[in-house]
Amino acid sequence: MEYLVTYGWALLALFFVIALLIGSGAFSVNNFSTPECTFQPDMPCSSFIIYKETGAGGADQTALLFNISNGLGFPINITNVSYAASGMGRQGMTVFDAAPATPIALAPGGSASFGYNFTGASQPSERDFKTVFATLTFYNCKTPTACTGPYVTSGRVSSIVERRQAVSRLPYSPT
Repeated sequence: MEYLVTYGWALLALFFVIALLIGSGAFSVNNFSTPECTFQPDMPCSSFIIYKETGAGGADQTALLFNISNGLGFPINITNVSYAASGMGRQGMTVFDAAPATPIALAPGGSASFGYNFTGASQPSERDFKTVFATLTFYNCKTPTACTGPYVTSGRVSSIVERRQAVSRLPYSPT
């Protein structure tokens, strides 16, 4: 009887520790996923963030910001950007088109910032790990008189959703 009681307390303590670990989120997918921003090798993504903020009217929205550099060795004109995301503004996988008003001219070695506000009823929670697939359509402007294309490249931005104070509208800002 003493043998069973001793091991019974030990098993009870073990179950208690396991319950605490599971409840704290120690085994959550978020802890084993690596934030990353990847595009083709000659278009590196240097900085990125996915965050929640309270937008106009008090509704939550999720925003994506990332920066792309032109390492292709020739100027390009980016004419269209689209994003595919799940649970960011709408239920299920949805494609969001974010074509700039004018093409974004990107010189060799230059960089441009891109961003999109995902508004709608379906928003991720803070600390959720989200992935957004981005597609860039661009023209090769090696020769100054004529650009050829269009060419399409895609990448993904994966990150934990953070909370951030409200910021102004997300502009396209080539640097």
